[in-house]
Amino acid sequence: MDTTQHPTAQCIRCGRVLRSARAVALGVGRTCKAKIAAAAKTTTAQPAQLAKAEELVELGGIIPIRGRRVFRSISSDGTRTYLSAKGNCNCPAGLKSKDCYHTLAVRLITAA
Repeated sequence: MDTTQHPTAQCIRCGRVLRSARAVALGVGRTCKAKIAAAAKTTTAQPAQLAKAEELVELGGIIPIRGRRVFRSISSDGTRTYLSAKGNCNCPAGLKSKDCYHTLAVRLITAA
């Protein structure tokens, strides 16, 4: 009898259980990863912001906390966390009503 526990996690985009090691490591399933990539291609954000947003998603630095509408985002230096939604973020740039890569990451994750 195999008593080895296989790691499972939930997709940060849709909430489904992830079973493959690669999906668990990425925090997103194959289908959702394709949807995030498609959303990234259609965005009008600056390339540097888009790269930081994609990196945030890939490294698991953004976590859903309220029904996949509000996310906890980690700062680029890893010392602070921010609450981020599609249009708002409480990071220094977001508090100045500027678009930040945290909100861009949320828009990528929540894209159709």
